[in-house]
Amino acid sequence: MRDLGSFRHHQVFLNYPFDADFSTIAEALNFAVVAAGLLPVCALDLSAPDRPRLDMLIDAISCCHYSVHDLSRAKGDGHENFARMNMPIEMGLALYPALTSQRAEHRCAFFVASPHDYKRFASDLAGLDPRCHNEDPATAVTLMYEWLRAVVPATIFNSCPTVEVVTCFDDYQRTATRVKGSGINGHPSHVELREVMYGVCEERGWWDWRKAKVGQTAFPKLPLSWKP
Repeated sequence: MRDLGSFRHHQVFLNYPFDADFSTIAEALNFAVVAAGLLPVCALDLSAPDRPRLDMLIDAISCCHYSVHDLSRAKGDGHENFARMNMPIEMGLALYPALTSQRAEHRCAFFVASPHDYKRFASDLAGLDPRCHNEDPATAVTLMYEWLRAVVPATIFNSCPTVEVVTCFDDYQRTATRVKGSGINGHPSHVELREVMYGVCEERGWWDWRKAKVGQTAFPKLPLSWKP
């Protein structure tokens, strides 16, 4: 992973479910960050076998001035009916610096799948105005991009009509289907999908980190294999 500390004010930590059913919403959240000219970071980007995962998460969140937390998975899974607790833990790690600094050091947004269910399993979010995407990718792109527009300084935010970003997400999805991926059943991996996002947004001048040598070093281009 790149040096997170060097890009703190351009980075957005994304905390969301990693299951296959949520993958399109996950891509929508990541894409909106890239389209804004910013840098998405999530737990999938962290890898250090000699470090506890919690240490890496704390470092990653502290190196991101913004974070978004999706609590769409509140019910138990599997035959043992266990609930998923990683997302609330990561949310708590981000809320502390946000609230103790009066949001000067960290800004958070919260996403939910339905407008009312969260009041039953996370009632404290009621005062934090969670955004509801209804598990619709276009809505997720819209809500994410417009929240970033509201909190990120205009000098570093790529501002364009939100409807163009939503349309571009459709283009990204079509492009991603052409990638011969290294994931399960030939599906593109997390890093391969991220590379497609970078490329689609680079073509439109929205994401220009590789124009400078420092960006080329920090974000080297990942070779992709394309289907005929």
